[in-house]
Amino acid sequence: MWRRIAPAWVLVLLAPFVGEFLLGNTTLSAAFAYPVDAAMYGAGAVLVREVTRRAGRGWPTMLALAAAYGLVEEGFGDMSLFNPRFAGLHLLAPGNLDGIGWTWWLFVLTLHVVWSMGASIALTEALYARRGTAPWLGRVGLTVTAAVFVVGVAVIHWTFRGGLPGFPAYELSAGQALLTAVGTVLCIVVAFLFPRVGRRHPAGTGRVPAPWLVTLLAAAAGAVFELANHGLPGGWPIPVDLVLYALAAVLLVGWSRGRGWTARHAFAPAAGALLVYCVVGFAAQPKHGIDLAGQVGFVVLTLALTALAVRKTAVGRVPAPAAPMTPAAG
Repeated sequence: MWRRIAPAWVLVLLAPFVGEFLLGNTTLSAAFAYPVDAAMYGAGAVLVREVTRRAGRGWPTMLALAAAYGLVEEGFGDMSLFNPRFAGLHLLAPGNLDGIGWTWWLFVLTLHVVWSMGASIALTEALYARRGTAPWLGRVGLTVTAAVFVVGVAVIHWTFRGGLPGFPAYELSAGQALLTAVGTVLCIVVAFLFPRVGRRHPAGTGRVPAPWLVTLLAAAAGAVFELANHGLPGGWPIPVDLVLYALAAVLLVGWSRGRGWTARHAFAPAAGALLVYCVVGFAAQPKHGIDLAGQVGFVVLTLALTALAVRKTAVGRVPAPAAPMTPAAG
């Protein structure tokens, strides 16, 4: 049983590691927060991956569900989408329109879609490449995971609602809760508008770049994203973000339809994204002593896992997701 569900447990650990620790927002000295982070990030990532793969769908669905996750965490969980004093940084001021800080919204939701969920799931699937896209959990496991996720979000919500050092207390309004709920539902609906992978456009004959080049381009895009959102004032990061989204979508969709697109290529964008976090983590907040050593350790671990994933990733073409199924309960 352990071998069957091992990938799910690995993802439970990797999602909060990437989303908080590698990013540099949570340091080694604050590792006591890992269990709660795992309940929310980890269970959330497993839900996103399992729902997608059980439905026989691919990465477009995965990323749309990741956006739904981001809305739940940032809207219902820590409420950073609405709290104007979150972390004392006035995050909602840049690009604010009708009370919504669009610069922050796009930035933080992208962090979840690309890194917390996307890169973590891609890394785990690459580490277990032989398992392909088959579901990891049965109905019981999926139900338990969903329950753990709800509890994790609730704990985060009540913690931030009451306030923490540097994070003033905040009460979510009914309108804000409704907006978050509607946005989450819309993301889920959009996720299932994408066709099953078996119904995709037939494999094309276009040239596919080498995996290392895909990784390099992904890292460059991630670097531009981070620099724009930390260096440009007001709403100026928004057009940069939108251009990056469009370029990534056009290039990845086009390349992934080529006959030369392999599982190693599929992991390459995530590898590039992880490399960006390996650098960003040192700038997220000042680190000294054990926390600096911890950050170095996080980077070394990430590079080792990335190298292992590259080795384990099959050279052959990416396997299509299994047909929609309900595996034995477990």
